[in-house]
Amino acid sequence: MHRANKSFLLGAALLVGCAHEAALRPEDLKITPAFSQAGVRADADWWKSFNEPQLNGLIDRAMLANPDLAVARARWREARAALQAADAALLPRVDAQVSYNSQRTSAESGRNFPGMPRRFDTATVGAQASWELDLWGRNSARSAAAAADALAAGFTAESARVALGAEVARLWFAVQSARRDVSCLTDEFQARYREMEIIEQGVKAGLLSTDPLSTAQLAAAQAKLDEGQAHRRLAGFENALRVVIGAQPGEMLPSSPSVENHRINPTFGAGVPSELLLHRPDLASSAARLDAAMSREGAARADFYPSVTLTGQAGWQADPASRLGRGSAGFWTLMPSVDLPLFDGQSREANLEAQRARIDLAGAEWRKAVLVAFREVEDALADLRELNLQVDLALRVQKAAADRLKNAQTRLQAGVADEREQVIARRDAAQALRTYSDLELERCQVWVRLAAATGGGWVRPAAEPAQ
Repeated sequence: MHRANKSFLLGAALLVGCAHEAALRPEDLKITPAFSQAGVRADADWWKSFNEPQLNGLIDRAMLANPDLAVARARWREARAALQAADAALLPRVDAQVSYNSQRTSAESGRNFPGMPRRFDTATVGAQASWELDLWGRNSARSAAAAADALAAGFTAESARVALGAEVARLWFAVQSARRDVSCLTDEFQARYREMEIIEQGVKAGLLSTDPLSTAQLAAAQAKLDEGQAHRRLAGFENALRVVIGAQPGEMLPSSPSVENHRINPTFGAGVPSELLLHRPDLASSAARLDAAMSREGAARADFYPSVTLTGQAGWQADPASRLGRGSAGFWTLMPSVDLPLFDGQSREANLEAQRARIDLAGAEWRKAVLVAFREVEDALADLRELNLQVDLALRVQKAAADRLKNAQTRLQAGVADEREQVIARRDAAQALRTYSDLELERCQVWVRLAAATGGGWVRPAAEPAQ
């Protein structure tokens, strides 16, 4: 009867564990066959396609000194250490024990018998071992979850590296744009101020009314405000770039390429949608987090089963200590134990439900990440199509404004035009150059966005990401 009760309890515990089926993995998304524009995706050194040595140097420096990248890599090391700790639970634990106990009893305690020694010196040398048998896969599931967490952390570090290269390039082109804005707005202010002085001379001479002067004064004041705003934007972009590359405040940054230099546009494209899932480390990280959630759900189901632990101890114990090592001084114990989960106030049920909710959460986050990745690629492609047209048009306007300025200067030197015509042409040329430069550098930033959106040339390694 006693044996039947034990069999009944063990069978009941096993039935409770079997009552919970494994959660299903969320379904994958249906992927479109192609993006709106074809092309080979960017390689790992995509920024070199801009042919700017200054940018190459800034990115190389950022990869060595950026704080955010250092944080991501430190978290990766932490995750790998957690994996090693989880794997240790699959193995037995062995501890050595060495102790020495010396005591002397009181002769007046009434507990001593005639001839019995009052002093005892006991030495013990041995080892203790314990091992939880992973019969239901709980520790294996926890180890698999830790391995997936380590992979996710490694992919996150790779994603941080890709994002860092894109951020450095974006800020570098923003700095160039702000520098050109400052230069063009300075020229524009000087032209408007000179135009105001010419009109003021006409008013004083009685040739003009005061209305044109008021308009010119307002325009000059606005140009000065715009110039100040450009200086503020430039300082902000430069300070942001210094932080990203790990530079000290106020450190000099590389000079911008000359405006006359012909900018080389990259030739990479978006690739195909099916490749995007394999070449974006953030998507790989999301998928690994989903794997970790699935493994933790398996560990939560295993909590419903009994746990079996083997504990043993062996060694020598002797009084006096000189007898250690003799066969008669040896001892050992072996204690197998079984823990049967019977009642815990629905704690295990709640934990299992929480792990299954985390699976749904990780699956939703993965699907969202994929959709956002596709949107980022399409947004970049759409912006490139429009900016290519705008840059071409702005370039024509800029060349026409530059030709007009040259003609005005020639006419002024020939004495067939007044200075105001030359000043207005100078103002218009500065505005046209600023518009063209802003659009051109904005297009460079879109190229950067496209490179980052397609994974920045990252390729998932066959094994764990290398540091």
